[in-house]
Amino acid sequence: MNLFMQQLVPGKAHPSRGAIRHGLPLLVLSMSAASASATGFKEGSRSAEGLGVANALGADAEHVSSMAYNPAALAFQDGRHVQASLTRPYMKMEAPASGNSRPDTTLYPSSLYATYRSPASAFGLGLAVDRPYRMDSEWDFGEADAATRTELDLVDVNPTVSYRLRPDLALSVGADYYRALDFEYSSVASDGSSEVVRTGDGDAWGGTVGLMFWRESWSLAATFSSGADLTLAGDNLEDYDFRLPSEARIGFKYRPSLRWSVHLDAVRTGWDEYDGLEGVDPTGKDWDATVGYKAGAIARLSDRSEIRFGYSYQPDPKDDTTFDPRSPSGDEHLLTVGGGWRGKNLTMDVAYTYAISPSRHVDGAAVGAYDGRHRTNAQYLMFSLGWSNF
Repeated sequence: MNLFMQQLVPGKAHPSRGAIRHGLPLLVLSMSAASASATGFKEGSRSAEGLGVANALGADAEHVSSMAYNPAALAFQDGRHVQASLTRPYMKMEAPASGNSRPDTTLYPSSLYATYRSPASAFGLGLAVDRPYRMDSEWDFGEADAATRTELDLVDVNPTVSYRLRPDLALSVGADYYRALDFEYSSVASDGSSEVVRTGDGDAWGGTVGLMFWRESWSLAATFSSGADLTLAGDNLEDYDFRLPSEARIGFKYRPSLRWSVHLDAVRTGWDEYDGLEGVDPTGKDWDATVGYKAGAIARLSDRSEIRFGYSYQPDPKDDTTFDPRSPSGDEHLLTVGGGWRGKNLTMDVAYTYAISPSRHVDGAAVGAYDGRHRTNAQYLMFSLGWSNF
């Protein structure tokens, strides 16, 4: 048996005899603006498969990386699977008085997923290593307390176990170990005389739980990832904490036929928990929790190939008074398109992302140089290569 959902309820039809025999495709060519460009600094895209449906995979169990969106999917997958991804970002952030900030465009490894489940077992196991948070910006506002260089390169190691409570219901529990490989949160000194450079690293622990109800024609799922406090160490960083927000996701999938499916997700991100580098920003952040909406569709051209489409909307959490340009700003609309292919064992994915972000006009910011028009332009490429049932 391959990865893609096999209905184990006695007497129920399997999703697709051809798909069970050959495997549905995993290659994706998509268009969605997410990854590091997501509003705030949380990466919306965790896989090339997810990009194709605008990351609306919260109720999906057909793909290796489904565990990144809801790890309960592991209990509905058979065999051994591994997948690695690379991402190439293209982004420009514009701000008044300071010009543009262009993050690094180097191709970087963005995720690794490994899953296993014996067909006779109620347990599914998975390991995800990805980068759910990223920041990369540099400004020259020249005003006291203004942001200069910001970098967050964070890896999440997430071992998970999923258990099938019933043939159509699964529960998962996993740990999240966060490690900030590179962290910088520099700014102009409060007296405006020099730059205060804060660099270092740090780590934190969190957790993720998931629940999935799966049927051949539809599925419903929910997942929650806790927030975490990065304890940092380095130059001018001793005893500082940096809060990562929690996330709650509800997903629904409707599959009217074996050839196509519709995916809908709603995601709440707890940006109201975030306060920047605590003790450094004099006014804090006072961001708002946000709810983003994602919709996508998958059309299966054959047992080996499929195309994907999607759209998502993510509101900007930032408050005018405590605004900062360290991460992308403005509401974000993502348009996605994708395609996929699967061989006997080999899987390949490629994803393209484009973001539509209207300008954000800031008025009354604590740092006066931030007032004015801010805009983000972004697009991303994501590539994946996998191997199944080795």
